[in-house]
Amino acid sequence: MPKIAGVHPLGILLAAIAMFFVGFIWYGLLFTEPWMSANGLFFTDETKQTMQWLTADGLQSVARDAGPNPMVMLWGFVLSLFLSFGLGWHMKQKNISKLSTAALFGLWMSLLIGVPLMAYDTVYTPYGSLMGLFVDGSHTVVTFVAACAALSLFD
Repeated sequence: MPKIAGVHPLGILLAAIAMFFVGFIWYGLLFTEPWMSANGLFFTDETKQTMQWLTADGLQSVARDAGPNPMVMLWGFVLSLFLSFGLGWHMKQKNISKLSTAALFGLWMSLLIGVPLMAYDTVYTPYGSLMGLFVDGSHTVVTFVAACAALSLFD
């Protein structure tokens, strides 16, 4: 199969799926409440049926059973594809193909580039929070490691 700048397309796809799945686990199951709180999202009643948040346009609300916006989810997956390609391209530049080396590479890329980029929001915006940085930053670490591990399976 032809490669994209030396990166196997199936590796990119598998890495993006891994990132997306980790995001579902991270934000949908493990850290839902801390992430919502850190980002100013809250339920309006004790039954947790309506969620509200403050935007530049004022207070917004949505029914919990409305589900996630499909376009937001699509763009999230497109971002995962771009990140997977970028990680794969850098791995090819360093000739990284062994699973353990790839996982370590993902760890270092997340700690030296991914998480510090996220920290800008915490430092420079009035609504940034340390809990939000913890949830998003730890998600970045796990997704970079998972994506690099997946990419290492394709040469």
